[in-house]
Amino acid sequence: MPDWQPGDIAEIGPCHDPADIGRLLDKLGMDGATPVRCDAQASTLAEALATRLLLPEAHLATMRALPPQQLVDALSPLPHREYSIASLPRDGQLELLVRQTRHADGRLGLASGWLTSHAPVGARIALRIRTNRSFHPPAEDRPLVLVGNGTGLAGLRGHLKARALAGRGRNWLFFGERSARYDGFFGDELAAWQANGVLERLDLVYSRDGNARRYVQDALRERAAALREWVEAGAAIYVCGSLQGMAGGVNDALVDVLGEAGLRRLTEQGRYRRDVY
Repeated sequence: MPDWQPGDIAEIGPCHDPADIGRLLDKLGMDGATPVRCDAQASTLAEALATRLLLPEAHLATMRALPPQQLVDALSPLPHREYSIASLPRDGQLELLVRQTRHADGRLGLASGWLTSHAPVGARIALRIRTNRSFHPPAEDRPLVLVGNGTGLAGLRGHLKARALAGRGRNWLFFGERSARYDGFFGDELAAWQANGVLERLDLVYSRDGNARRYVQDALRERAAALREWVEAGAAIYVCGSLQGMAGGVNDALVDVLGEAGLRRLTEQGRYRRDVY
């Protein structure tokens, strides 16, 4: 079992939909069971092509002219996709929170489709852990304010799990999503942490459940007085989630609450950290 700390990143090597690879092989007139070498490992042609950046169909004639092994050798590997890790090594499994991406034509996104639909149970998943020191837990026992939206809750969950194990209970989570019915990720777990004191405060913001749109940055402004008290008591603020929209909105809200100089001071002290994408 690999080791990691809260805040670290799982880099996943995705694969194409097997159905898409089957259609490509039919067009190329090649047998997917043909043995080849890929990334220094024995593989079949179908398995190897599933891990490669494929040329547009305009280049079918070029691909068809190459023997299977040369075709594999000529194609670059698919880039890894990054996901915040939602679990701890002691959980015995590496957990992710993955939202399915869908293109305009209904196709699933490459990585989210592989992880949520195309990879069968028991499939080999290419994985490497990337240390993300800038988002590791505070070295000191200080209060922690966690702010995030969407799948950013995964990275924040890792921190909360570690805080629970360490008996550090002064934690405050702000989490924003669209709908409590469909996007209430880890709802029972968050409620249990609130009940047993791991979460001293919990603000859940669902933008589409009310008459007016309300976001996590709005909750920060509404809790300005209490938030300033936490910061004055030494709290660190960790933000995880969308770079577009959420991260900028949260930063602006924190400037409103703490002032530009106050937020700059937190940054210089390592008490304002972001993992946004």
